[in-house]
Amino acid sequence: MYTHLKDRHYYEDLYDRLTIEAARRGMVHYDKFLTEFESKLPKCEKLDKPGNAFAVNVFYMQTVGNELIHCYEKRESTIGEWMARDESLDERIANARLLEEPYCHHCGKQGLRITDKSLMHRGENYEIDDPKEVLFMLQCPHCEKNSAFWEDGTAWEVKPTLCPKCNSDVTHKTSKTKKAITITYTCTSCDHCFKDRMDLSTKEEEPDPHFDEDRIHFCLVDKEFRDRLFTMKRDFEGMAQLGKEMQEKRDNKHIYDAVKEIKTPKIAELIPLLSEPLEKEGYIEFHLDKPELGRDVYVGFSCLDSKSDRKDYDSRKTLKKLVDSALEDTNWRLMSDGISYRLGYLNGRVKAYESIDDRRRLAKWRG
Repeated sequence: MYTHLKDRHYYEDLYDRLTIEAARRGMVHYDKFLTEFESKLPKCEKLDKPGNAFAVNVFYMQTVGNELIHCYEKRESTIGEWMARDESLDERIANARLLEEPYCHHCGKQGLRITDKSLMHRGENYEIDDPKEVLFMLQCPHCEKNSAFWEDGTAWEVKPTLCPKCNSDVTHKTSKTKKAITITYTCTSCDHCFKDRMDLSTKEEEPDPHFDEDRIHFCLVDKEFRDRLFTMKRDFEGMAQLGKEMQEKRDNKHIYDAVKEIKTPKIAELIPLLSEPLEKEGYIEFHLDKPELGRDVYVGFSCLDSKSDRKDYDSRKTLKKLVDSALEDTNWRLMSDGISYRLGYLNGRVKAYESIDDRRRLAKWRG
């Protein structure tokens, strides 16, 4: 029976060959670009001039370098996936069993011996990615002829060869040489003859004289070249990110200008910032709690409402409005849990938005 799982060396060699083939195709485009680029340079200008070298390196990374890095990073995981896939196919075949003992197609007797099991697509109209089923090949010990059955016991139906002229049945004779198998078909109705030839000759693959050299280079076995590629990739990604950020700042200049206008008072500065407008509206004995210092900074506060005729709802609503107004131009905001009230005693919490991203969001909220 055919074994799908090979030695690891087989998969490593296959992966590296695919990597090298892709790299060589990319190098064709790179070499063409380099030749054209050099031909357009002024006579006194060299290729290693910073601007020229940058353009050449960018094109190289786009056509070859980035793909080499991708292949290098995916090599182990891809080889592992290939081996796991083939091992799974072998297990699928090994564990396959016929649902019932079949009868010989030719003599109708039982006791057939399994000679082979393989995975095949069933029927004619299938996609290449459709799941395969196990086909059993069996030999009859009585008539010594072969039969084939699917795992569910369904007999394998061979599509008959018909005469291409009159669509009638044909007879056939087979001749075999060292180089080919030839089947001669003869129509039983119109005597038309035609042949089908299967070539048995094997063409030895010509050795690739540059394979070992290219493997070291394109598969990034060469550490110095590998490190240089990764450095170039990081540098270009950094420049691309910088360019993206600069463009984002140009597109949102009004937001960044607004961020600059946001005041960032310290915790101690919150006391006069809040206590003064609150006292004017009858909220006295303003006090800050000990700050909660973690990933974010929260500060609790409390005060007393000195106006006896101001009820619960109005007191909380007025205080919230005063706090929001006092903090509007700063990076501090009243927490969403709001303000609590009991017998004229009010308390709440404010949060500091310290990072540039937080302040950008504040600027957007302010409109």
